Amino acid sequence: MSPTKIHGAVAALSAIALLTACTPSGSDPDATPNDAKSAEAAAEPVFRVGSVSDAQATQSSAQESSSQASDSTESAEPTSTEASAPEQSGEVVETGTETAVEPGERIRLSVENAVLSDISITEADHPRINSDPGAFFDTAGTALEAAETSKKPADENTEDAKAGSSTPSESASGDAAEPTAKKDSAKDEHVVTAPDDAAAWVSAYDLVADSTYELSATATSADGEEHDFTSTVTVSATDASPMSVRTILADDQTVGVGAPIVLNFDSTVAKQYRDDVEHRLSVKVTDSNGKKRTVEGSWAWLPDDPQSRLHFRPKEFWPAHSKVSVDAPLKNVPTTDDTVGQNDLTLDFEIGREQIVEADAKSHNMVVTRDGKEVMNFPASLGAAKSPSYNGTHVVMSKAADYTMTSEQWDYETDVRWAVRIHNNGEFIHAAPWSTGVQGSENVSHGCINLSTARAKQYYDSALYGDPVEITGSNVSLSTSASDISDWVYDWDEWTKLSALD
Repeated sequence: MSPTKIHGAVAALSAIALLTACTPSGSDPDATPNDAKSAEAAAEPVFRVGSVSDAQATQSSAQESSSQASDSTESAEPTSTEASAPEQSGEVVETGTETAVEPGERIRLSVENAVLSDISITEADHPRINSDPGAFFDTAGTALEAAETSKKPADENTEDAKAGSSTPSESASGDAAEPTAKKDSAKDEHVVTAPDDAAAWVSAYDLVADSTYELSATATSADGEEHDFTSTVTVSATDASPMSVRTILADDQTVGVGAPIVLNFDSTVAKQYRDDVEHRLSVKVTDSNGKKRTVEGSWAWLPDDPQSRLHFRPKEFWPAHSKVSVDAPLKNVPTTDDTVGQNDLTLDFEIGREQIVEADAKSHNMVVTRDGKEVMNFPASLGAAKSPSYNGTHVVMSKAADYTMTSEQWDYETDVRWAVRIHNNGEFIHAAPWSTGVQGSENVSHGCINLSTARAKQYYDSALYGDPVEITGSNVSLSTSASDISDWVYDWDEWTKLSALD
């Protein structure tokens, strides 16, 4: 969740009408404390459902900042200690009824005469989307810290604790970084646990147009009795312009263990909406028999080029011989103030054998291992001193049996055979019969890995999109720019910081 949304939601919720601490309307001011306790215990919880818009959140945030600044300044005049009654906000909703809200807003739920114990919000059409963690508030309308909202530990079935990740995610301290998303085995739905004094909640992500959400909650009254609440929240349609999203992989494609999942948008997704997009994404990994595999991974927003690019890669290479299923329900999801996602997207592909190339500029050779066994060991010529190859992990991006290589920098145009592209900076593995005499002893290329024609053909036939190619021994290294795929140039900490949910 973006900081703007968190602060906006906090400010907007400060005005929630939470009457637990107020005298009920029509009560006797001369009532004894015991009478008051009896009335409190007998009172039924009252649930209110409303919504918070970005405009309201921005206005409330500014007001809160101004108020805090005023409070920090000493005044010569005495201030009143009598607080005015909070204004009512949200509509009283009976359990099982329907609530209508506008797209781009966030759900706000409050309860009187009780405290919340858990919240669940799921989309009827997209049950795989992780639960919205939201933010909790106490009976005074004060936002509760994230650490406070994680008092109840998740059970052994916890998964997707960090939305958009294929595996549970914890903070460096080992504590949950946000309210725990727990999968309830009885209801088969995601639940976000709340602290004991939570009386209100606001969702973290903007609501998707033309959608239906199932909202459920449990509140505990003063007598210890639990009260269940449900409401169907319907979101109206939108007239925002569509923004398409596509992927470079194809269903049933077999790729190498270094292949990232790539989502390309046809325009720029505004930063304040990137968490809305990312939390809806899911990645599932299974073995060839359909058994779940635990793979730690994260989405990352790479620099716009000029359109937005969202990639997913595992922390380590994908486990070989796996199946990967991607669900990206992005239709009508806000992407800017004036645009929404045009389409939903799903992708099912396979990870093939683990084939890794290691090319050394100092020893002038290229070794290929497949599932841990050496299958090729070729003399090679890498980049010359004036045009060196780049150290670092490249990946196979494409290949062509016949290819014309051109370079404005070095002023040449050359036809080559069995060309395998490994980076957008002009690096290939290809046949170079003109350098066969020095392959294995000298680096003379313009940055490519030169092989004999027969050896280049043998490697070409084995190469898959996404196969890692690791180059060492050079005096320059890859940067995170100048390529469609620079995912493995980032170390893991750098990569996870590119997530909008970090």
